[in-house]
Amino acid sequence: MEEKRERILRAEDLSAGYQKKAVVQGVTLSLEAGKILTLAGPNGSGKSTLLKTVAAQLSPVGGMVWLTGKPLAEFSGRELAQKLALVLTMQLRTERMTCWDVVTGGRYPYTGRLGLLSEQDRLKAEKAMEMVGALELRERDFNAISDGQRQRVLLARAICQEPEIIVLDEPTSFLDIKYKIELLSVLRRLAREEKTAILLSLHEVELARKISDEVLCVKDGGILEAGPPELVLSEEGICRLYDLKREEYRAYYGQERLEHYIETGGKRLRCGYTTGTCAALAAAAAAQMLFSGSAPKKVGLITPKGIPVEVSPVHCSLERETARCAVIKDGGDDIDATTGAEIFAEIKRRKEPGILIQGGKGVGRVTKPGLDQPVGEAAINRVPRQIIRAAVEQVMETMEEEGGLEITISVPEGEIIAKKTFNPQLGIEGGISIIGTSGIVEPMSLQALLDTKKIELRQVAVQDPKRVVFTPGNYGMDFLREYLARETEGVPVVVCSNFIGELLDAAGSDGVEQVLLVGHMGKLVKLAGGVMNTHSRYADCRTELFCAHTAVCGGTKELCQALMAAPTSDACVAILQKAGLWDAVRDSLLAAIQRQLDRRTGTGCQAGAVLFSNTYGLLGITEQGAEILKDWKEKKGDAL
Repeated sequence: MEEKRERILRAEDLSAGYQKKAVVQGVTLSLEAGKILTLAGPNGSGKSTLLKTVAAQLSPVGGMVWLTGKPLAEFSGRELAQKLALVLTMQLRTERMTCWDVVTGGRYPYTGRLGLLSEQDRLKAEKAMEMVGALELRERDFNAISDGQRQRVLLARAICQEPEIIVLDEPTSFLDIKYKIELLSVLRRLAREEKTAILLSLHEVELARKISDEVLCVKDGGILEAGPPELVLSEEGICRLYDLKREEYRAYYGQERLEHYIETGGKRLRCGYTTGTCAALAAAAAAQMLFSGSAPKKVGLITPKGIPVEVSPVHCSLERETARCAVIKDGGDDIDATTGAEIFAEIKRRKEPGILIQGGKGVGRVTKPGLDQPVGEAAINRVPRQIIRAAVEQVMETMEEEGGLEITISVPEGEIIAKKTFNPQLGIEGGISIIGTSGIVEPMSLQALLDTKKIELRQVAVQDPKRVVFTPGNYGMDFLREYLARETEGVPVVVCSNFIGELLDAAGSDGVEQVLLVGHMGKLVKLAGGVMNTHSRYADCRTELFCAHTAVCGGTKELCQALMAAPTSDACVAILQKAGLWDAVRDSLLAAIQRQLDRRTGTGCQAGAVLFSNTYGLLGITEQGAEILKDWKEKKGDAL
């Protein structure tokens, strides 16, 4: 007979969010002692918001939460801390605290006002550290230990509270597979042996399957599905939850995954491998099959980045002395249009010596100059070709084979996939391009977008005269059409996004002679401070720059304070116009922007800038920008 368990947590019709605006709503859940309930779902679905609401970090927007039968709102801080422990993903920063100090903080709900630890408190802290395997860290500085060790210490602090429920938000973030397994094993032990209720969120669905008693799938502001993990986290369920195609799911869970990680944006993300690596692995598998008569179970290589990749090839066949194998593209945590695509390699012998690599169905053809391959050639770049050739040569050497080979790379769905990429703008038609220099996909690195922009610029560089307009995005394009259409007629435009510095460097290297940067004041004012990547994650110093240049131009303290409090660049312009200082501050900023552009380009090319706003239109042109426009006017023979 199944043991009757006490219900620790209950929520009915719960809505969670911020400032009375619900992020997730209509949630009903229940958690018993000794059970593990996992929230799964896409980023931004509301998992963390829901956990914080259940843990009384946020007030409910609607509905009710009960803890051990009592409304959550009726608990005092000390009472709640004796019932519930919370472990968040945010990095806890401490000043001169040892791991022991951090763990024993979990006993403060039980100490007196002075926070003095009793012998019993110390024993409980030691037991908690021992349980998570962190006792040897006792005297270590908490800020000087690894991410995995830090998570164990924070879990020990939660255990030290002796709560009836522990709430954890993505506790496996930043951890390698060993630490993940160890941490989740401790949670399972707490549930099974100590009868602690565990509520957590996880991104790794394969781990959620193993540890959870029940899973709640959070999506689109509500609960999509709830139930046992083997039912909820089936192939169909995961595809529905994460909007995955079946082939994308199988790329992640149908074959071995690359277990290599990077930290970016405060997250620990899994890397994948490029289409070039897939093509090389498929070619190596096909070569082995051609020479031996049977398909290999696994095939591997070392990528140019030095990271080994090993996979199981699929769709292997041998007909009329032609071998064919495929490898499924794994994009890691950076899913793109090619994730889940099947990259095929077909190999047959040829009379001529050497290895010939060509593109088949679904691999695009180059139609414009300036790309890595000449016009008319398959869009398989130089480095992927080297990787493919090296992989096949290694097989030939190992199997003591000689002679010429013809390798055809194909992607059956490539033409459809290519419509979701930048290829049509780049002049690659009929399929995807096989590109990349490292062989590895680093998630959230933005490297692929930057590489595409550099390719666009390289195409400009082969034209004559060698001139180009850079603009960060749609606002700039609209301004060019409305205000500078005649002046820039016939001049190629590259949408540079936030990569202003990198593309200025590339322009100099590619031989571009003149660059006119046209952008909104809100982005380009950052150049005055030498900020050449204008994404807000790197720097947002707009009001500070307005303030500094206003002070230089004689602005009062009150005026500077008003600028620092301004919400937008347009608001700063309005404040300065009212104070009668706009012209002076504008000229000062333009001069600073020009200095920074000159510093970045050196003698490589001329670069100037045009600044505008959607409210005020044209705001100003730097000295070099005016000279560039004048030069273009004279070359056209037009009157501007």
